[in-house]
This record gives sequence, structure tokens and C-alpha cells, in this order.
Amino acid sequence: MLMKIPFTFHPPRSLVAGLLLLGCLWAPFCPAQVVLANNRAARQTLPSGRAERPQTLRQALKTLETRHRVRFGFETALTEGRQAPAGALPESLPAALDALLTPHGLAYERVGETLYILREKKGEAPSAVAAPDRRVTGLVTSADANQPVAGVNVTVKGTTRGTSTNAQGRYTLDVPDGTQTLVFSFVGYASQEIALGSRTTVDVQLVPTEQSLSEVVVVGYGTAQQRDVTSSISSLRSKDLQNQPVTSPDALLQGKAAGVQVVQNSGTPAGEIFIRIRGTASLLGETRPLYVVDGVPLNNFGGTVLDAGGQRQSALADINPNDIESIDILKDAAAAAIYGARGSNGVVLITTKRGKSGKARFNFDAYTGVQSVTKKLDLLNGDQFVELLRESLTNRGRNPLTEFPFSEVKPTGINTNWQDEIFRTAPIRNYNLSVAGGNDRFSSFASLGYFQQQGTIIGQDYKRYNLRVNLDYQATDKLKIGTSTLLSNARQNRVANDFSGYSILGNALTRNPNLPVRNADGTYPLDPLLNENPVMLANDILAQSNQKRVIANLYAEYQILKNLTFRTTFGIDNLDDRQERFVPSYVIARQNRAEALAVDADQFTWLSDNTLTYRQQFGSHTVSVLAGMGFQRSQSSFLQAGGQTAGSNIIKTIAIADPYIPIHNISEWALLSYFGRAGYNYKDKYLADVSFRVDGSSRFGANKRYGVFPALSVGWRVSEEPFLQNSSLFSDVKLRAGYGVTGNQEGLGGDYPALALYGTNRNYDGNPGIGQSNIPNPDLGWESTAAANVGLDVSMLQNRVSITAEAYLKRTNDLIFERQLPWTSGFGGIGNANIGAMENRGLEFTLNTRNFTGAFTWTTNFNIAFNRNRITSLPNNGRLGSDFIFKLPDAYGVEGPYSIYRVGQSVGNFYGYQYLGVYATDADVPRLPDTNNSVTDLFDRGVRGGEAAFLDVNNDGFISRNDDRVLIGNALPKHIGGITNTFGYKGFELSAVINWSYGNQIYNMTRGVLTGMIEDLNQSTEVLRRWRKQGDVTDVPKALYGSSSVSGAAPTDVSSRYLEDGSFLRLRNITLSYNLPNRLISRVNLANARVYVSGQNLVTITNYSGFDPESQNTGGGRIPSLGVDYLTQPQARVVTVGLNLGF
Repeated sequence: MLMKIPFTFHPPRSLVAGLLLLGCLWAPFCPAQVVLANNRAARQTLPSGRAERPQTLRQALKTLETRHRVRFGFETALTEGRQAPAGALPESLPAALDALLTPHGLAYERVGETLYILREKKGEAPSAVAAPDRRVTGLVTSADANQPVAGVNVTVKGTTRGTSTNAQGRYTLDVPDGTQTLVFSFVGYASQEIALGSRTTVDVQLVPTEQSLSEVVVVGYGTAQQRDVTSSISSLRSKDLQNQPVTSPDALLQGKAAGVQVVQNSGTPAGEIFIRIRGTASLLGETRPLYVVDGVPLNNFGGTVLDAGGQRQSALADINPNDIESIDILKDAAAAAIYGARGSNGVVLITTKRGKSGKARFNFDAYTGVQSVTKKLDLLNGDQFVELLRESLTNRGRNPLTEFPFSEVKPTGINTNWQDEIFRTAPIRNYNLSVAGGNDRFSSFASLGYFQQQGTIIGQDYKRYNLRVNLDYQATDKLKIGTSTLLSNARQNRVANDFSGYSILGNALTRNPNLPVRNADGTYPLDPLLNENPVMLANDILAQSNQKRVIANLYAEYQILKNLTFRTTFGIDNLDDRQERFVPSYVIARQNRAEALAVDADQFTWLSDNTLTYRQQFGSHTVSVLAGMGFQRSQSSFLQAGGQTAGSNIIKTIAIADPYIPIHNISEWALLSYFGRAGYNYKDKYLADVSFRVDGSSRFGANKRYGVFPALSVGWRVSEEPFLQNSSLFSDVKLRAGYGVTGNQEGLGGDYPALALYGTNRNYDGNPGIGQSNIPNPDLGWESTAAANVGLDVSMLQNRVSITAEAYLKRTNDLIFERQLPWTSGFGGIGNANIGAMENRGLEFTLNTRNFTGAFTWTTNFNIAFNRNRITSLPNNGRLGSDFIFKLPDAYGVEGPYSIYRVGQSVGNFYGYQYLGVYATDADVPRLPDTNNSVTDLFDRGVRGGEAAFLDVNNDGFISRNDDRVLIGNALPKHIGGITNTFGYKGFELSAVINWSYGNQIYNMTRGVLTGMIEDLNQSTEVLRRWRKQGDVTDVPKALYGSSSVSGAAPTDVSSRYLEDGSFLRLRNITLSYNLPNRLISRVNLANARVYVSGQNLVTITNYSGFDPESQNTGGGRIPSLGVDYLTQPQARVVTVGLNLGF
């Protein structure tokens, strides 16, 4: 990559924009001081044996860059007006550089593995500066990674006198008397002018140029420069990911990438992060993206074990965020099609750090902090609880003063706040030590990490130990080998929440506040209503997980010819999760019989990928070709044993008296693949990329075993056209378009969905037996998504402002869905058949600006995305037509919400009654005209004042499930987005990340439990507004013990009453850091030192009444759009202090 550094500066220009979210204003812009010389350079080779056309020195250097895969940094004046010597250049790089540079009095210095700095030879070039009389030294580091930067040009402003930093980022420069300003510049970073004054030590931090055109992004089975990408890829670098208090790296994506919905839907340590890329592309299959770490696809546990209550473990929780170099998100089919049958939900490529040439560099990172719950719900006190319970029973005609056990419930004045008893301020800490280094032949990166997070609910604790070793060895001039290895061990103490019967949060919200936590003798009091003590459940139920994981690959790369390389990779992901649970006999639900369970779940995946890569430049044409073959095999096993006993609670293992029948499952699947990609580049102006993949999967039917997934994308860099080449406004303009097909083979309920399966427990006449459990489908194939994408990338004002706008259309066909059959067939239906279709369409916008450069810096990153989903085809299944209705479990007598898939509508719809409020008087109950006394309306059925009113859709005088339920809301947001502002001044940096979701609705089932007034449970203070007498105008009905209703619908049935606006705006993270000056840290031999304080989830603006608008339950994955909040643990507010040291 050629780099030129102009030393002529123009007066600042002013640009004011009023649209940066939250009132952020752009500041005056000044021209950038770093540009890419090859933005305008024509590509040209030197064919041997022919007469060469005259080349400039800069063009010849570009040829050497392409041939030897290196970069040259130089001052603009060194190449202006200079020609390359005639004749072919030598093959070796040193000889070629000598031939090019010596005639012009130039020399070069190698400052990195692939970076060379060009300068004038001492004594040979004229100098416009007087003799030096003082020496200036200093250290140059990067503001993003806080690491030394080698090869930075340090020059006296207005002259050609300068030097460059060494491998440790240090420089020494003799400057003349009267020097006012030094200029620091490096490719990919904003240049800085520093007033020198009388100083002899000047330390500088360089800020990266936002979306530098030379930035390398990871694509499927390779890398590409950002300037050459024609598909839709969002990229994050290590600077975007560091030092945030999260367990799983995917949480770091929140608000950072347009079109990527990231919801941290539970505050459970190591809980799964909900990610959807450009909408939902499946109804019954998997909707999570494919994660690939250093070329190895990750295993995903698809469900929950041991009654975790709907919680799922994050697939990425075993990965240390500090080890990540970059995360690249392949969003459109043109980018993801090379992953074929696994790419329809998008692909997340995670690349970990590797060693670099130079002496060993050690880094120590640590932070520690505290977590706390930001909101608690307002509940009734002891007196109010007793009053409500007695009133609800009285309204049912029962006597609470004489009827047992209600007669035992009396005010005690204790008023235990059970939320205070289970929530706590919890510590969080992280320590990471890494070392990186290498030479021309060998490089290595190693890290050791420890992370601990106690949950904000008592009883929770998560600990993770990580060891990573990444090695690269240039064995010969043509052979390179290497490995990436992660060893992880995560140990966790869990508590049940959500839909579990042992939910700590559920019991804390509903337990009688008149009871103490413990008796005076330390024992737990028994509730006469037989509700569980949440503190006892958290402390005495043993729920442990010990998860061990190995993610590793080994590669060899051999250069067959100069432009032809063979690479083979072997990778594994071995995930073993061993869980144990013990429930003592004194837990009320156990009825004096203790229970012990143990599970060992194991998934082992291995793969082998082999590729040939060819790259060649023919004059102005550059061609690259990739061809490959891969094989992947995955094996899983699940073993559960346990039992119960009426004996002691001392022994907490499964060695107990009354064993259960063990559960043992073994499964496997395999994938055989052929894939390829070809790229074409003409003069950096016209770009094209075509790819394909053929996947053969063991999961599908014999008639649909193989699928073909092609893709094509093109690009036109308009800025390379003559009419824009000399534009002072536009730095780069690129139009691109792509189309491709991807597939989905995940989440089908097993590895053999196309085959006839047989199950046990098919007993007959008292004898054990087995029987067929499904209908085979030899025509079962992939869910196929065809997607088109168009995009515009614009960089202006020398890359000070960059804008990306994209539009896409995704159509998914052959959706795997259920088809009902008549029971005379012996089965209720076919569970897996390709019979549905849906589409997603949307718009995405990204804006990156460098508002200020120099001593004070300010950058802004803004993104917003709109997605619209629509189901276009479903099978006709009888009376309901093509409607498919499903629900979540009931709880505490409250009906679980229904969702519906309906043609013409989107996923995420809630289905229920339209709530109209409360009848204030008996006269308000609607009557139907009935002159013949032949119609029984609501009043005739006994509905009176104080009861809940629902919309009678067909006006028949009865609220019917079949006729009166309607679409009442949707969980999908209208748009999502994020904005990041980063400010820097003299070693200080302040960064703030805000993200939002707008237009989504949440079914607040927790509120349903706390306002139902149908059981002996504590309630929300909302019920203080309940109807009590004729004429009361309120939206809270009267208290009625039990959930029956004469109208046909109970107050706690699914209705719009519990549907709320889930929109929110959240200050996701704010971090203030300070880099200690070199004059201080050099005394203790440190290369860099940084201290910081950080806050996570400090402020949330929302109208949602629950704990947290993001805390939602997926219902075990059946509702792919979230939207249901049922006793889900909220996210914590986290405050940390941290330290980064480099030495």
C-alpha cells in the first residue's frame, strides 16, 4: 500500500450538520493529512522480455507491493517527478529496491514484517533547514489499541526532514533552531500536527482514520480490502471490543453494526444473546447466525437442560473478548453464500489476535467493578396483601376468616421486601495477560485469562478460565504452518428463573410479605399458603455446571507457484457440559422426597478444509480465484441420570434410593462441500465477485441431499472516473449490487428429520415396546433464502466523512413447517416439510465522521436500520386455514401468550382479546336486542360491573376463543440503531455508546401475574386502583379468586391489557480513560499505561413498566422474535475501573 504524506495545508472548511442523533453537532473540518496514494494510481506490471513503457517511481513501487505483498511508506516529495529506471526489475525485493532507489539518492528501512519506509540518504539530498541544534525523542501509540506504532513518519512541518518510529514505536529526530511544529502521519491514521515549543520529548497517540479504504476485512475463506468489497459486511476491530464488562463477545455488537439486532435478553451470567441479522429467516428452524472462530464453525446447544426455565447458554461465552482482533459480519447472501447451507441467518466471523514481527510485547489488562439492578417493582405491603386476599375470596362468596389455610394469613407488621432479599450488589472482575512477538520466520500470541461474575440474584456465580496460543511458522520460503488453540473451562452456579417452577424471581415477587426470611432459630418459616421461600431456593438448591471447551485449528500453506497457494486446515470444536442439580426434601414442591439429577452433554465437531488460491495481475486487470473442498462431521451425546429418595439431604449426588429411567441420546451429522470464488478488478474501478457452494448434508432426504448456493456481486468505484478523480469533495464513491442464495439446515429438532424414527415407551398390554414416531420425508431439503442487496459507499473531505446506504430484499422459500394429517393416518401430521415462504426487506444507513483532529479529537459513528418481515405462504391446515397458533406456558393461573403465523403478516404477532377496560356499573354491560328472548348476551350470562370488558368481535354476546381473538400487537421493532461518540484530548479519551429499539411491543406476562388477583400471591401496587364498588372508573377489574369468567374470557387471559410499548434508548456504555505520559512510565520500563473507569447500562429511557425492556424470554426458542417478559432477570448496571499495561 503506497502512502503519501502531503505537507501543504489549506485553511479549514466548515461543515455543519444538524442530524447527528441527540443533538450532536459536527465541528469545522480540516483536510486529512493521510491519503492513499493508490486511490489514483494505475496498476501496471513489468512483463519480462518486452519493451516497457516508462513508469513513474510510484508506479514501480506499486508493482513491487503487488508482487511481494508488502507496503511502502514515503513522503510525497520523494517520488514527485521521478521516473523508474528502464528495464525489468530483479526478482528479489532488496535488489529491486536498490535498483529503483539508488539512482535517486533514496534508501529504505524495514520497520515491520511487511512495511518499508523510504527516505533520502543522509548527505545526498539538499536540505532546506539549518543545522540542527537540539534532539527530540518520543513514543507514538495507537489510540484504538494503545499499542506502539512502527513506521510512523515524523517530520518537521514544511520540510522533508524527518524520521520514522522503530518497532517499539519510538523515534529520535534532530530539529533546527526555531522549529515550531512536528507532523506525525501513518497510513490508516489521522495525521497530527504538534506544536513543539521548547520541548525535547513529544509523545503522540494517533487516531485511526474511520473506515480507511485500505482496511482489511475477513470474508469467507480469505480476506479482502474494504475498497474492493462489493457485498455487505460490517466490521469491528479490537478497539471497539476492549474493556467492556460482558461475558460473551456478541454483547459487544450492540449498537455497532447496522441491521444487526442484538438484545441481551437476560441478566443471567453467560446467558444467550439474541442476535438477528436483517430479520428472521425461519419459522420453526434455527434463526441464530453461524459463528466461525478462526475458520472453525462453533457448536450451539439448542435448548435447556435441568429446568433452566427457558434460559440458553451463549455459544460465545467461552471466548475471551480480549483475544479478539476483529469481528466481521456477513450480512447479505453475496457475502454468506460461500457458507452455503448454514448462511441464511448471516455469518459472524471472529478472528483472534496473532503475533507480529518484533520483540516480545506483554500486555496486562484488568478491571474490577460492581453490578446492581436498576429497577425494582412496586408491590403490596403486608396489610395490603391480606386485605386483597380476603377481598378476592369474599367476592367469590367464600369466607377467608374461617376457611383454611386463608384464615392463617394475618398481618404481622414484618413487611419483608423479598426483592431486597434476593437482589444484591455483585462483583465482577477480569484479568488477562498476553504476549506477542516474532521474527521473519516465527510469530506467536499467547494469553491467559480469568473472568468472574457473580449474578445480581443470590446463588449465581460464573467463573471462566481461558488459555489461548496462536502460532505461525514460516518453515521454508514456500511453506508456512500454524495453529490457533483455545482451552476454556467455565464453572457456574445457576438458579432457576423464567418458566421454572423453582424461579427465584417469581417466588420473590409473589411471596407473602408478612413472613420473615428466617425464624429466630435460623430455620425457614413454612408459608401456610404453601408458596416457596425464594431465599431458601437460591441457597439450598444445588445447580452447578462445569463446561470444558477446546476450539483449535492447524493449518499448512504452501506456495506452489508465485501466484498459486494451497492451504489445508483441520479444526475441532469440542464442547462438554456436565451439570448437576440437587433439590432437598424440604422444598415444598418435592413433598419430602429429595431429588438429584446429573447430565453430561457433549458435542464434538471436526472439519477439514482444503483450498487453492490464485492471484495474478495482468496490466490493469487483477484476477483472484479460490477453489476448495471441505468436510465437516459433528457428533453429540446426552446422558441424564437421577432419582429421588425420602431419606437424608446430606448426600447430594445421584447415588440415591429410587432411580429414574436414564435418558441417553447419541446423534451425528455430516456435511460434504465444494466451494469457490472468483474476483475481478479493473483499474480499481470495476469490481466483480462470484462464488458458489455445493453442500451435501446427511440431515436431508435422499431426493434432496445436495444443494447449490451461488452468488454474484459487482461494484463501480465512480471516484476513479475522470469526472471525479480530481474532486476536492469526494475521496471515494462506490456503487455495488449483489445477489445470492443461502440455506438453513439448523434447528430442525434433530439430526434425522427426513428419516423414519422409532421411540420407546410404546407399550402394549403391559409389555414394553418400540414404535414409529413420525412419517419420513425423502424430499425434505434446505430452507433456501435468495437475497438481493444494493449499496452506496461515499467518503468525503479526504475520508473525514463516510456514508453507507444499503437496501435489501430477502425471500426465503421451502420453509420447513408442519403439515397436519388426518388421524386415520396414525399421525397428527408431518413435522418437517418444505411448504412455506416469507420475506424480509429493509434499509440500512451508516455515518462515520471525524469531527475534530489534532490535539482534540472527536469521532462519531451512527447507524440505523429498518426491516419489514412478511409471511407469504403457509400450508392450509383445516378450519384455521393457513394460520398457525402456538403459545407459551401458563404460570400462576395466568394464561401464557399466544403468537400466530399468518400469511400476509409478519412473525412476532401477538394473538388474543382486545381489552376495553372495566364495566363501571351493571348498566354498562352491553345488551343485545332480543325481542323474542332467544339470545343470551353478556348480561344474561351474569357479567356485572367491575368485570373485565373485551371486544365482542362478532357481536354474539359471548367472548369466544374461536371468534373473538384478533392480532393485538407485534414484537418486531420499526427500527434499531446506535451512535458512538469518542472524544480525545492529551491522553484523555471519553467514549459513549447509545443504542435503541423503536416500535416493538412486549407482552408483560410478569405484570399479568402481579395484577391477576386470582390466587394467593402478592400483587403489584397497580391493583390499588382496582374496581371496588358501582361507579368506580378504572382499568383494573375487581378481585376475584380463581380465573373463571362467565363472559367466556377471564381477566388473566391473553389480551391487549398486558401489551406494552417496548421501545427504549439506552446509554449502553460510557468510558473515560487516561494514557499516562511516556516520561512517567518509561521510568519503570513500560511501553504504555492506561487507566479507565467505565459504566454499562447507566441510563435507560423507556415507557415500559417492567424491570427491563430488553429482558425477554424466547420461550425455548419457539417464538423467534422475543417479545415476552415473564419473570426474566434484568440486566445489571455495571461500574468498573480498569488498568492496561504494556511492557
